[in-house]
Amino acid sequence: MLEIFDAYLFLSFFIAFLASALTAYVGFGGALIMVPLYTFLFGPINAIAITTMCSLVSLSPIVLKLITNIEWRQLLPLSAGIIISNILGIKFLTSADPTIVSLGIGVFVLISGIILMSNFSYTGPRGFLVSAFVGLICGSVMGGFGVPSGPILVVYFLAAPIAVITQRANILFPIWLMCLVTSVSLWANDVIEQETLFRALLILPFSIAGASLGSYIFKKAPVSWFKAVANCLLIAIGTSLLLKHLIGL
Repeated sequence: MLEIFDAYLFLSFFIAFLASALTAYVGFGGALIMVPLYTFLFGPINAIAITTMCSLVSLSPIVLKLITNIEWRQLLPLSAGIIISNILGIKFLTSADPTIVSLGIGVFVLISGIILMSNFSYTGPRGFLVSAFVGLICGSVMGGFGVPSGPILVVYFLAAPIAVITQRANILFPIWLMCLVTSVSLWANDVIEQETLFRALLILPFSIAGASLGSYIFKKAPVSWFKAVANCLLIAIGTSLLLKHLIGL
């Protein structure tokens, strides 16, 4: 186990702290940063396993506080869609070539940054079938490439005629659920290595500390300027991951 104590591990502490602070502050985005950066450090499957386990634990207290603000009429069909497609997507994730998974992560992160920067939002109907369909898309992306589909949820809920606190709850709960289903599915498929679990346990305190900081800052400062920085960061990370695989950088 001593070989895991390298520069990559200590860099991962810093990444986890900032990414968790971002999620707790803005309401999404931390895992979109953690997964691709950890892919550079540890490979895609290990990156996804570490990110989902740490995010699951660090987000749990925040989600628990927001549970009464969730709009269950939309979240129940959306959650059902997430669970079904996430579990099916894991079958692809655990059997696909890691290069393809890594490339898919880069594509989704880059597109996410562009969509979020455009401030596009969905203004159509929000019935049972539409919510279930959104859940299926989110779960497919998460299951197939291990990237929580926060941007899809932001697009869907941003223009919804609901309170901001309800929007935040409606986005964070599905992200937490995706992390839960993915973590359990990876365990069930026996792809989490002992070294990966040990890394996750070491990273977890930094993830929890970052989430606590982000929740505190959310109460004190506006998020508009920070969102712009985060979106630019997503575009840069997604582009870097794509270049790594397309031209061998």
